[in-house]
Amino acid sequence: MAAPGGAVQDLCEEATCSICLECFRDPVIIPECGHNFCRSCLIQCWEKSEGEASCPLEAEGKGRVCEKHQEPLKLFCQEDQSPICVVCDRSKEHKGHEVIPLEEALQEYKDQIRTCLDNVRKEREKILEFKADAEKESQDLLVSITVSWK
Repeated sequence: MAAPGGAVQDLCEEATCSICLECFRDPVIIPECGHNFCRSCLIQCWEKSEGEASCPLEAEGKGRVCEKHQEPLKLFCQEDQSPICVVCDRSKEHKGHEVIPLEEALQEYKDQIRTCLDNVRKEREKILEFKADAEKESQDLLVSITVSWK
């Protein structure tokens, strides 16, 4: 049986827009592929794209071929921080480099971005709390000064 936390994480991933990495706001589904996005994210994506309106996830994989070998980019060279094909992986240029599947690298970067985003949100909350405390203290001082002048 799966761990209870796993089900919650799966649910969170299913309810997360892969463009903004947030919980869906006004979710829409693309019937051709079944992927879900926030309506505003999808509209922004389509406005930026020069081609026809299609699924951003499906479009990610299209046209991703190695310029040298015309092979699909399926791997990620950790040392060079770049996607490579299987022919590049066997070449002298990448010999001895740590290479992982491109999807794994993508997931690692998404996780790093989520962690950074969470940290930024926490810092923002601290700043907003500090601001609210400062504003309250300022109001209290104003009241105190007003009372003492009377």
